[in-house]
Formats: sequence, structure tokens, C-alpha cells
Amino acid sequence: PPRAGRPNPTPEVASVMDEDLKSSTRSNVNIIETEITTPTTDYNPAPHHRHRVFTTNGDLFVFVMVGLPARGKTYVAHKIKHYFEFFHSAPTAVFNAGQTRRRLLGAKHSHNFFDPKNEKGVQLREDMAKRTLKDLVEWLKEKNKNDALGRVAIYDATNNTRKRRKWIVEQLSPVLQSRRHLIFIETICEDKKLVEHNIRSAKLTMPDYAGLTEEQAILDFKKRIEHYSISYEPLDDKHDDTLSYIKMYNGGDCLTMNRIKGNLPGRLVTLLMNLHTYTRPIYLSRHGKSLYNVQGRIGGDSHLSKEGVNYAKVLAKYVENKILTSTENPEINAKHARLYTSTMQRSIQTTKFIKHNVQKDGWVTMRPRRLAALDELYAGKFDGMSQQDIAEQAPEETKRRDKDKLNYRYPRGESYSDAIERVQLVALQLERHRDPVLVVAHNGIIRILYAYFKGLSREMAPHVKVPFDTVIKLVPKPYNCEETRNVLLKPEFISSSRSDTTADRVKSKSE
Repeated sequence: PPRAGRPNPTPEVASVMDEDLKSSTRSNVNIIETEITTPTTDYNPAPHHRHRVFTTNGDLFVFVMVGLPARGKTYVAHKIKHYFEFFHSAPTAVFNAGQTRRRLLGAKHSHNFFDPKNEKGVQLREDMAKRTLKDLVEWLKEKNKNDALGRVAIYDATNNTRKRRKWIVEQLSPVLQSRRHLIFIETICEDKKLVEHNIRSAKLTMPDYAGLTEEQAILDFKKRIEHYSISYEPLDDKHDDTLSYIKMYNGGDCLTMNRIKGNLPGRLVTLLMNLHTYTRPIYLSRHGKSLYNVQGRIGGDSHLSKEGVNYAKVLAKYVENKILTSTENPEINAKHARLYTSTMQRSIQTTKFIKHNVQKDGWVTMRPRRLAALDELYAGKFDGMSQQDIAEQAPEETKRRDKDKLNYRYPRGESYSDAIERVQLVALQLERHRDPVLVVAHNGIIRILYAYFKGLSREMAPHVKVPFDTVIKLVPKPYNCEETRNVLLKPEFISSSRSDTTADRVKSKSE
């Protein structure tokens, strides 16, 4: 079409342009046909750990927690640790001053120990803070085979005064490359109900309160908070403008930051933007048995078998009778439940009997969201084959997969490490949601999500047992993740494919 300010071409010029366009089109078609008919290569590069170096660039980072007790510091610290270890293979460790105190001084300390007027208690707590930071520095300086990968250390303590934070900067400056590698993370909570929730869900099981009643423990811990509040000095722009810091408000409702730059700090911000301390259920389920499952073949985009359709019907009843009627957490509106599936037919068809009623506030219950990130691992040139056929036709590939199931990549396909990178985005979405969520996906993908929320290592993810016809209910808590498995159909389906190797039979901690 003619552009503004440019005259239309003459008929002669237009004719030449048409011929050029037709010639160009024929040329492009030929190129496409040549690419399609090019034979596939048998070359399959060996597993590598490129993504590890990319995460930290070989740098050392220290994240320092700041805030009053029962504000979610330890919960956030351990979430950061597991996130960087699981999704980025970054060597990460948490150094908790409270654990150092309990290990060296014992666990039985009432609120009087934390009273700023208790000079002996003040000195002992200072000693424990110094010992904890010393352990952190020694860990950062350790030399090992993965030294080039860098390390991430998290200093978990109240660190509630400017004097303490200045001392931390002085101690870590000789160790780190720059002050930008030291990031303070302050958790602030002005919601009294949330503080009460944090105390009841996390603090009552502390060794400090063994043998006390629930009310005695709550009363003592609230007095401990009062002692820390006397000297508490929050981070602010006026006094701490030269520091790199992130402030989280009310369990993730708001986030502010100062002097945050770079790849890894940016990933940290992305994680913290999605974290909260509210309790909610996450439901994980494999799709119903597909035609390929019955035939013992992997991959493909086949439809559900008769057994798979039966599971889809039972799953819809489970959603209606269990998920949408849950009353275990009165702060959650169960009718606001969400539904995630992959883009593959067997996953979508497993949810086709679930109702999507519109609530009075306009919310569509279980509105289906189809995410390509939840698609099954792509088997490449082995797609559609059985494990037995693969073992017979490509025995060396089978040996390589059995040796390193995490990093093994199917020829022209994916590895578990590849899938972990794309599933990361879904995991962050599940972290953010405060409503119930049902994820219906595939064996490998459910394994990854299960391993992440259960706190398992990425090396264990490919070996987690995820049976058919079963809904796995996970409830993330500050210090653990509760699990319930509901078998909706019996007997359990037995695959006709190759049996798992010895490594595959490693059971997860939950089993």
C-alpha cells in the first residue's frame, strides 16, 4: 500500500513489483520445503550445567533479613534459599541466629532473655549474632569444585538497629565485590491479624516453648516482640539511602526497593513480589489415562482413553464436593478457585466436566487457563515411541537417561532441567495466588511442581512418584508443606511401558 508522502507506482513499475513478489514467494516456498525435508541429525549433546553459571555469574551475594519477630523473615529466607537452589542451581545457605543460640545456649529462653535491660542477655545475643555471621563468612570463603558458580548466603536475624546493620556492612565489605552484592530484606507487618496468624502457625512449635500451653507460649512471644520493638529502627530513605534494600509490607501486599541492580537481584525481586504468608491449598493431578498411556507410548497429543474419561468425571465431582466447599480456612473464598491445564488434549479433556459457574461478584469459578509451560517434556525424535522400543533401537540413549535423568535431553527434545526452567513461571504464579488452585498436567511437570513446594532438591524431582487417578493436595506452611493424597479411582493403572530403573525407585521424603 502507498505510504504518506510517496506517490503511487506507475502501472509499468507495479507490474515489475508483482513479478518480483511472485518470484520471492516461490523462492521462500522452496526454502521452507528444503528445511522440512532435511533429515534429522542423531547428534545429541551431552548434559551440561550452563544455567548454573548464568545465575550468579560467579559472584558472592549476601541477603540480610530485617524486622521484628513473627513478620515472616525465616519463611521468606527459606523460600529464597529453595527458589535459587531449585530453579537456578545456585549454592545457597541460610544462617539463622536463633538456631545458633539454641545450639550453643540451649532452647529454653523466656521473653526475659530478650529484654534490652537484661545486660547478660544482650551480650549473649550479640555473641550469637557474631558467631552466626562468622559461620556465614567462612562458608562464603570455602573453596570447592563449584567455586566458579558463586554463592548466596542469607543472614536470618532481626538486625533491627542501624548500629547492627552498619556492623554487618563493615564485616562483609572485605568479602563481597561491592556493596550492591549485599541486600537487606525487611519484612514489615502492620496487620495484627496476620501477626497473630504467624505466631500461631509457626512460633508455637518452637523448642523454646516445649511444655507450655498455647496461651502461655503466645503471651511470652508477644512480650518478646515488645522487647524488640523498643530498639527497632526500620530502613528508610533518609538514613539508609546508600544501602541496597527491599521492603515487604503485610505479607507481600506491597514492595519497595532501593539500589537494586543486576540479574540475580532482579530475580530476587520477582520472587518476593509473588510471596505471601497466607495459607491456601494447591491441588496437583496428572491427566486421565490417554490412549498413548494404554499403549505404553510416550509423548504425543492423544485423547483420553475410556479410563481417562471416567477419571475426568470423578475429578469434576471431587472439585464440586471438596475443593469448592472447603471451609478449613475461613479467610479463603473457595468459590474463587482457579484451574490450570496444559495445552495438550489429554490435559484439557480431563477437566471438561468441571463446571464454571459465575459468582455474584463476577468471578468465574475454575475458569480454565491453558499454559504451554505445563506441557509434558518433549521427547523429540522418540516422541510416540515406547520405552521398550527406545531401549532396543537406541540402547546408548537409554543408558544415558538412566545415569542422569535430570539433565538427560531427548534427541531434539527436552530434559528435566529444560522443563524446570519453563515451569518456574507457573511456580511463581502458584506462589502468588491466595485462592485454591487445581493444576492438571503431566507426569514430569507435576513431579517438578511437587518437588518445589515440598522442598525437595531438583535432583529428586525426576524420581517423585505421581500415580494416575490421584489428587495431591499441598498446603504450604511457614516451615513445612502438608500433603494429602486422594485416590479417586481404583485399582491404580499399571503402565505397560518399561519399568523404572533403580534410580527411579528412589522415594520422596513424603513417602
